[in-house]
Amino acid sequence: MSDSKTYSKKEISKILTKASEIQVKKDLYEDQETLSEEDLIHIAEEVGISKEALHEALAKIGEPDLDDQSYSLIKGTSRIQNVSSVKGEINEDQWEDLVLEIRKITGGIGKVKKTGNTYEWEQRKSDFGYKHFSFTPKNGQTKIQMVSSWGPFKALTGFLSFFFAFIVTLIAVKEMSGKQLALMIAPFVGLGGFAMSRFFMKSYYQKQKNQLYNLTTAVSQKIASFSKKSESIEIENADLYQTEEHPASSRDKEHNS
Repeated sequence: MSDSKTYSKKEISKILTKASEIQVKKDLYEDQETLSEEDLIHIAEEVGISKEALHEALAKIGEPDLDDQSYSLIKGTSRIQNVSSVKGEINEDQWEDLVLEIRKITGGIGKVKKTGNTYEWEQRKSDFGYKHFSFTPKNGQTKIQMVSSWGPFKALTGFLSFFFAFIVTLIAVKEMSGKQLALMIAPFVGLGGFAMSRFFMKSYYQKQKNQLYNLTTAVSQKIASFSKKSESIEIENADLYQTEEHPASSRDKEHNS
């Protein structure tokens, strides 16, 4: 009986993927720490990636990606953003349909304006923060940029959590053990309340992230549908649609002649 180890399909996939990465680094990169754009194009051609696709990927380097963003308990992340592009250019009439889609998902009304070639929708709430979405049609595509920020809401939540925990502890301990002990304990409990607010803000962060993801998906599909509708239908053989002379009329002409 063989004592060699066996691997599942999932493990095999991971092993081959990792081996491929190691081989690429060994054969292509060697001892180089960086590569030029020409080197990247050459590598892309080697693995079957078009030059156009590589340039598109290079253009997106540095742009915020929603999937790469996560919540920080220490900082209490209160801002997310996403940038994407979809095939098709929107116009004035289609922009109105997109605004309705945005309002439906966000559940609010915002200010609409146009700056140059860019359509913008913005919603500001003094106690919560703001949402700003922009759509820029260019070169057969529409670039979508979305930002959602709730810094004031985070600050208010943190303050109220600390304040209520501090006051409740101060009153309760003062009644049982005196004012001096209450003043010693209450600040620490208040900090505990503040820490708990960060966990609440984590769930709020996830809610905002899901909303932004759903909104990006919805408007992308909407713009794509606009592009499909705008495609003209070409008639391959126009002769098929020409009016044919009725056979009876031909016989009538012969009879009259």
